[in-house]
Amino acid sequence: MTKYDARNPAFREYTQHKIDCNKFIEWLEFNITTIEPGYVEGELKFKEMHQQQNGWLHGGITSAILDTVEGYAAYTLVNDGQQVFTAEARASYYNPGIADTFYARGWVDKAGKAFHFCEGELYYLKEGEKVIVAKGSTVMAIK
Repeated sequence: MTKYDARNPAFREYTQHKIDCNKFIEWLEFNITTIEPGYVEGELKFKEMHQQQNGWLHGGITSAILDTVEGYAAYTLVNDGQQVFTAEARASYYNPGIADTFYARGWVDKAGKAFHFCEGELYYLKEGEKVIVAKGSTVMAIK
């Protein structure tokens, strides 16, 4: 999946430091499991606090997780000390989130000097098959 070389030789440590500073995803109990140049994966064990009125994964949590994996994918391709923040975000919802565990992956589609264009998806596995809950697209600004 990785098509980029990291600009920062310590990209994993730098990205992990940024993840460790993010109290929101800590509160959500969303865990990043993979950090590669231009690519991040994570998972969420579904809990009552994550559900909306029908018992499904809340759309706000879905979009937050997409933004998170796309943003950290962008962090893997910046220089030490540079910051990344969302300039534009979009989420498209495909299916209700009904599962015990959700997986998310985000990647940099096009890396630039001032902006990275990122994509992502959130899904669960049903009988071994991937069921897409939502796909996301972000423009991540670099400062």
